[in-house]
Amino acid sequence: MHKDFLGGEETLLLIDTIFISHAHRDEAYVRELVNLLTMMKVPNIVCSSYPGYHIPNDEDIYEYLHKKLSGNSWVIYVLSEHYYRSPACLNEMGACWILNKKYTAILTPSFDYKEMKGAINPNQISFKLNDLDRLYEFLENAREVFKLEKTPGTFLVKICEQAVRNVNQLADDEKRDRKLISCHLEGIRIDPKESLCLQIRLRLKNPEDHDIQLDVLKIRLSDENGASFNYTFQPADIKLYSLENKIVFLSVKIGDSKYEPYLHQSEKIDLKFSRDVW
Repeated sequence: MHKDFLGGEETLLLIDTIFISHAHRDEAYVRELVNLLTMMKVPNIVCSSYPGYHIPNDEDIYEYLHKKLSGNSWVIYVLSEHYYRSPACLNEMGACWILNKKYTAILTPSFDYKEMKGAINPNQISFKLNDLDRLYEFLENAREVFKLEKTPGTFLVKICEQAVRNVNQLADDEKRDRKLISCHLEGIRIDPKESLCLQIRLRLKNPEDHDIQLDVLKIRLSDENGASFNYTFQPADIKLYSLENKIVFLSVKIGDSKYEPYLHQSEKIDLKFSRDVW
């Protein structure tokens, strides 16, 4: 058994389960990892975001995890900025540390090693998901741990190469998306000054190195009862300076919509903007 990828004390018992601890916002990265383990025919994979490996609907999530983690499991932490912002992920990390579980830390491409913290041992070898050599070693280690048959020819190399290509594409998409001008709903309520209006609080971010003019803003709000509220306007007076991050308040008439802001469930916001040259 290679200690390079397994943290914790050495054990003579055979590991029978892989539990992948990750943030749901990283599920696209995790899908690549699960695909590799599946093609290796690794049994008993637990991964909440992947069909076929998720927690059953009729199971209590905490009891299920306790049952799985009480066995001889190998925990894979897929670490990212999203992971450390998730209380559920940090709880999983703490529970695994208390149970002294074997673990491997795998980082998403944009996450830096120096950002690792919590119960993860900084001296434990970790690697990034797009590191071809380390990924290959990790799968070879999994083959030995689970007593799997050796894969024929260059099969393992080829599936690792494809996974790395996919992961790099995901990382490029993530980097591009972070640079996009964005608008997020931060709050909504009945306008305290006008009961027939909604007061909408938006956060607008411009990561570009030039000013932009907001041309069209489309908002669709939905509540728990399925009622919706749609609003489109052309905000001629909303300008975002280079690298600006600001709050904008809107007061809009509810009209005949049955939407209830205190039952808000989801929103969709679309922007159209142009480079401001004035």
